[in-house]
Amino acid sequence: MENDRSKGSKLLRVRLFAVVAAVLVVGAGAGLSLWYLTRSGTSKPTSIVADGPTFYQALGAVNGSVASSPGGPWTIFAVWGVASPVPFDPNALGWLSQNLTVNSCGEAFNGVTLWNGTIPLFNGTFDSGTAPFWQFAFFSNASQSILIATDLVGVSHVFTPMAMTSVCAKATGLGGSPWAWAKILSPFPADSSIMAESAWSSTGQSWESSNRPGYELFVLGWNEWGSANPEGLIVKFARCGEVGFTGIQPVTDFLLTSGGTVFSVFNGSQGCGNVMSLGPPPVYVQYVMDFSNTSSLEGSGQTLWNQSFQVAIGSPPVDSDAGGLVSWMLGLNLTTNSGERLSSVSSGCPSWVPSLADCGSNESGWYAVLLSPSGGWLDSFPAASNGTLWTSSTTSLVSNQILILVAPSTWNLTGDTLSATASLWLGGAPVVSGSTVL
Repeated sequence: MENDRSKGSKLLRVRLFAVVAAVLVVGAGAGLSLWYLTRSGTSKPTSIVADGPTFYQALGAVNGSVASSPGGPWTIFAVWGVASPVPFDPNALGWLSQNLTVNSCGEAFNGVTLWNGTIPLFNGTFDSGTAPFWQFAFFSNASQSILIATDLVGVSHVFTPMAMTSVCAKATGLGGSPWAWAKILSPFPADSSIMAESAWSSTGQSWESSNRPGYELFVLGWNEWGSANPEGLIVKFARCGEVGFTGIQPVTDFLLTSGGTVFSVFNGSQGCGNVMSLGPPPVYVQYVMDFSNTSSLEGSGQTLWNQSFQVAIGSPPVDSDAGGLVSWMLGLNLTTNSGERLSSVSSGCPSWVPSLADCGSNESGWYAVLLSPSGGWLDSFPAASNGTLWTSSTTSLVSNQILILVAPSTWNLTGDTLSATASLWLGGAPVVSGSTVL
């Protein structure tokens, strides 16, 4: 995390800078130590492999639709490009002081954005300047609105504009003076292929060779999600946000001129995840899932046990809407009142389905489905019978979501306990707890 601060006697909070599937921490909670590198790294010839469009290519794909969107004219002020060879999710680090971004923006967009969905994996080389995911933010003085556009492996999408005063715009910080950040993109910067090659030939190749797996992040213009550094054109190499990585991880920022050349490099480390202190050893927050009263519904040979929940930090809770809890961090157990663990099975419908009626019960065991507050399919547990993994490893668990337990109607689960347990983090073991009696 970058730039330590303390907020009184409360738990140190984490302010994050999101990348589209790799988010980086900045605010309070833990520290990121940086030092200036005075030497340039040596580079060896590499075979450049592209995977996805460059910045210019992705922007060109969305420009026409943006220009014709109501409320314009539109001016670009923020660009994010994410290239990660392994699954990762910015929500693993939380958002701002609370998880407002996920709650406020996730429901607002019907596609993959920084706040929802799964970022495609990157199979190219970091010196290519390509990425399978690009997100752009535009603003309009005329309508006082913000417009989000994305490109996923060459497939572009432009979302409905939102007011600068909207909850999502406020939660992300995008509604605050976007015109000031737009100045960084004037004159228009070089393409990401030039930026990436410059960063790679500086110290990027040596960083990547010793810190695999890592991801590459392009943050152009508005940069609060990308770095604590004030410069608005940045290529970042990091690992925090990738599935399974916590503890202290390396990070490097390449600060760029508008021509795409590196003018300074900051190299250091950061604490991943919502932490109270970096230690040593790191002291992680204790997540508590507070389940509501459970209700059941029988039909078609199955029983559905329905419970919504709140996610908090600590007991008593310090943050009633805690950020940073992602599906790979926890598992679920179903036990009888005598402590016997009951068998679980894969849901058999691991992708989005119109309704739970499309997922029947299995006499061999139970499974759980995670739904959004509006009832949309988000994830299921377990991915395999009696397993410990979710179908998607990068789904955020935030307050007001719904957990549905599906079991054969021949099972009598009354009095049994559904509980959340912590999975192993690489570099640390945060506590996840919470249970409900059926």
